Amino acid sequence: MPVSPLRVHLALITVSVLFGANYVFTKRILAAVPPQSWVLFRIAAATLVMVPLALALRPRRALPRGKVWLGLLVASFFGVVLNQVLFTEGMARTTPEHSAVVNACIPTWTLLVAVCAGQERLGRLRVLAIGCALGGVFYLLGVDQMLLGQGPPVFASGASVLGDLLTMGNGVAFAVHLVMMRRLGREVDPWLATAVMFVAATAMIGSWSGPQIEAAHVDAVRCSPTLWFAIYAVLFATVLTYLLNTWALRHAHSSQVALYINVQPLVAASLGTALGAPLPGHRFFVALVFVAAGLWLQTRAARAA
Repeated sequence: MPVSPLRVHLALITVSVLFGANYVFTKRILAAVPPQSWVLFRIAAATLVMVPLALALRPRRALPRGKVWLGLLVASFFGVVLNQVLFTEGMARTTPEHSAVVNACIPTWTLLVAVCAGQERLGRLRVLAIGCALGGVFYLLGVDQMLLGQGPPVFASGASVLGDLLTMGNGVAFAVHLVMMRRLGREVDPWLATAVMFVAATAMIGSWSGPQIEAAHVDAVRCSPTLWFAIYAVLFATVLTYLLNTWALRHAHSSQVALYINVQPLVAASLGTALGAPLPGHRFFVALVFVAAGLWLQTRAARAA
């Protein structure tokens, strides 16, 4: 039975809105809980929900071979461990708006990694798309001021170049994960892959942040309103978004999904301002326009190819 395009677009909009709000709520969680502790809490809680769900939904197929298991462990390291650690550490040092704009470049990082892996080829339109998106991020980081000898910019909103660079690393790590899963996905069911990667990620993150967790961190997560923000991050910004994205990708071109990522910075900026944060500076809006233009050019190149 054909799926209504309206339902697909609603699913993609919902995912972008949920992710956009997560930047704002994560920032408030990190005001009460250190990033090392929160990243373990989030992934461990998501694992408790995702693994039974994935095992229940996956079709009964033969288990993959040994090399695939090793590939899933590496994909888990990039797509969950490194991705979430860098995101959380970056979010602790920058603003939701900056983080959302930088992460809007994930399709661009994915294209670059795919080119390096020999999965994609560059053309003039794609080179222009990459240059446009990177130009937006570099302007957000204040690279123009550095080139003019004015030094790193001081953002009045509380963002920092270090925080934005950590966020950029999170996007590059997730891009590596996506390129790896493009190959591994042919040999393993996505639900089984999800279960394996979340379990492995919980173990890896736990070995890093576990010794740093204190009882006060657990108590902070259990207190309102941090508890409600944490529940949102786990159930809505992790589990629900994964389910909706998985469903939408079956009925939409990946270029459509890439374009909807531009909604996230607008949601983060609007919600943050509504909750009392200052309005982002002009660099945010200029960077968003350049990143959006780069993603649009990238989708045009994909359709032409």
